[in-house]
Amino acid sequence: MYKLLVVDDEKMIRMGIKNGIEWETIGVSEVFTAASALEALEIIEKEHPQIMLTDISMTEMSGLALMERVRELYDEEEMRILVLTGYDRFDYARQCLQMRVQDFLLKPVDEDELKGNIRKQIDALEAERAKKEREQANLRTEGAKRQTMMECFMRDLVHQRLEKKEDGIYPEELAAMRERPMEIAILIPEVYMNHGKQSEEDFQKLTIKNLCMDLIDARHAGITFSDDDGKIVTAIYTSYMERSVTERVEELGEILENECDIKPRVVLGSEVNGLDALFVSYNDALYLLEQERKGFREIVRRGNEQNKERLVQDIYREFKQTMIQNMANGTRVMYVYEKFVQATKSYNLSKAQVQKWCFDIASGLYFAYVTETGDVVDGRVEALMKALAGAGKEESLEMTEMFIRKLVFQEEGEQNKIIADAKRHIKEHLESELSVTRLAEMFYVSPNYFSRLFKRVTGEGCNEYIVRKRIEKSKVLLETTTIKAGRIAAMVGYNDTNYFSLAFKKHTGMSPTKYRETLQKK
Repeated sequence: MYKLLVVDDEKMIRMGIKNGIEWETIGVSEVFTAASALEALEIIEKEHPQIMLTDISMTEMSGLALMERVRELYDEEEMRILVLTGYDRFDYARQCLQMRVQDFLLKPVDEDELKGNIRKQIDALEAERAKKEREQANLRTEGAKRQTMMECFMRDLVHQRLEKKEDGIYPEELAAMRERPMEIAILIPEVYMNHGKQSEEDFQKLTIKNLCMDLIDARHAGITFSDDDGKIVTAIYTSYMERSVTERVEELGEILENECDIKPRVVLGSEVNGLDALFVSYNDALYLLEQERKGFREIVRRGNEQNKERLVQDIYREFKQTMIQNMANGTRVMYVYEKFVQATKSYNLSKAQVQKWCFDIASGLYFAYVTETGDVVDGRVEALMKALAGAGKEESLEMTEMFIRKLVFQEEGEQNKIIADAKRHIKEHLESELSVTRLAEMFYVSPNYFSRLFKRVTGEGCNEYIVRKRIEKSKVLLETTTIKAGRIAAMVGYNDTNYFSLAFKKHTGMSPTKYRETLQKK
């Protein structure tokens, strides 16, 4: 279903068009009206209609100026424009054509003619959507094939089944990374699997693997695959990284906890120079896995990491300065604070140092806030100082986060807007590649911050929300069409039909085919 915007400064015409036609019968779910071009732009920004029917002669801003502005934002595949005017002028028609307007209608317009034109635009939008779905399906299929080949190669590599280490045997995606230093990370299955039905275990394992690929592979930070025993393994690049392996692993653990309610243990192998020696790091990780199988450390690695407090001093000062400079942008401040939290964990700072820096950041931000706004809140800093004095590292970081959030978000409107916009994007793009990382990038926040924010606002993990919405749409398609289940999987964003079937069974208790058969019997 599509959204229609009617723009005309004559109320009778606006409301006549809106109320005079049964729009749902031709595929229009909502009709918005605007009395001016400026009002129309506000509606477009908020509601994103796909079809606009506009007059030309209006006060403040003409319909031609409105169309020019719209075309700067949307092309014909995203916004179809129809002009409705009382002036049969060639120069108007010529300018409309220059702005790629789909049709030029004269007032008074016949109801059937208007319906026919709107239907024509909907057909064009449907055709464009089908074309994009086909292109995306082809890309996903090709990508899935390449991913399968690469995983098979990585398995053979760590299990030493490749007899010749020649350039020609390396997949194209890995050839350039052959000499790059890297380190193996193994997620321990006994910790993260909730033993129950095999289908549920398989679904959870695929979900975890996809999240790992989203957070590591998609950022070109490493390669995720399964070994012969089914353990999820990630080869993480250790050079030219903006973040350490430990930081990557910690972020991965926190997001898995937010999205899947699990806190996996990760075993890290030794750093090796290139793919040819990757089996050494893998075997080291396996050895540590056996030694630490009954342990409780979340991240297991060789040796004791030295305290790097001096090395992080400069980074800390940059964190603090960046947050103060961005006081007006609450989302940006919280993003930088998230990085500060990750740094304190990566460098294993002492409790006293964490407390000191937390208070230093909070008081610095408070001073900047008071200077900028003149809004003094007595006792806030003193209360934080007293609370930090008796707190541990985790508590100090959490309390400081709450202090900063209350300071930079005097109302939580900005946060709620991020999630509302994210949910709308998910609803409108279920067939596309959706992930925590991609959505976080859209709103310029870290994946970890976005994941925690989404769960706090909605009560469920973002990944689970995406899966639920996809299953809801697939159920409708199974109920109302004869489209094959494999095709429906692609239409709701699954390039892996097995993953789709496992997700569907988890949510409904039966496979897609069985679900349709059950409905037909009823």
